Amino acid sequence: MMDDLVQFLRDRLAEDEQAARAATWDEWDSAHWTAHHRARYDGRWVIVDHAEEGVTELTPHAADDAGVAQHIARHDPARVLREVEAKRRLLTDYEENAADLDAQHAPDMDCVGRADGLETALQHLATAYADRPDYRDAWRP
Repeated sequence: MMDDLVQFLRDRLAEDEQAARAATWDEWDSAHWTAHHRARYDGRWVIVDHAEEGVTELTPHAADDAGVAQHIARHDPARVLREVEAKRRLLTDYEENAADLDAQHAPDMDCVGRADGLETALQHLATAYADRPDYRDAWRP
């Protein structure tokens, strides 16, 4: 069952990475976005992409809502790519620990504890994708 969950998470992370890269306008994945309120101009919020070529402004549909603008900026492509990488490291740690555990004739309790902790962490990560139709197939809480 954990193999299904690991693959499910790898697939979702690939989708997250693809979406973040599609929103990145430079090859260094450094698209850092910020939200700015144009109080004196039109009172709307804009998302500013501080790309290598200069600044690009994106005006969200609900640009008069500070919460929407700040949320969009907070989830800029650079941050998403860092999160994807961190989550992939957790998956790799789990797989390496599980392989070590399988290779042991008499499993040591530290290794078992690490495997259990990592398994729980992956289960929690998967809940972020609970709206996906294949979520239940990969993980049944």
